[in-house]
Amino acid sequence: MIREAEGKDAIAVERLYQELLPNHSDIHVLPERLEEIRINPNSYLFVYEVDGSLVGAAHLHVCLDALSGTRPFGVVERVIVTQELQGRGYGSRLMEHLEEVCKEKNCVKVFLTSNALRQDAHQFYEKLGYDGEASKAFKKYL
Repeated sequence: MIREAEGKDAIAVERLYQELLPNHSDIHVLPERLEEIRINPNSYLFVYEVDGSLVGAAHLHVCLDALSGTRPFGVVERVIVTQELQGRGYGSRLMEHLEEVCKEKNCVKVFLTSNALRQDAHQFYEKLGYDGEASKAFKKYL
């Protein structure tokens, strides 16, 4: 089942993020932050729950835009399905869910970020129709 994360999911979400970003030393998921995200009308942290355990997550931001009238765009970050369950369709269903939310919000497009070294993930996203050559993302940590 795909649902929005709740405060009670903090430990499980933190474990997923640690798997996604094993060299990142500043992972600390707070229950109160998950609740803030849950009540924010433009931010969604979706989790994939199977038999009572969280096996995946993805964060969707709906960004208001001045370019396309009233149409926003979506930004997807931190997509993770635990390694031992990859290849079973959970990631595809999670991405389909995010895209449905974007359609409901009338988003004009969806951006997706992925670590430049994650070639398997890039192939997965391309299979879903995402174009990794159309844009280049830059980031600066503050």
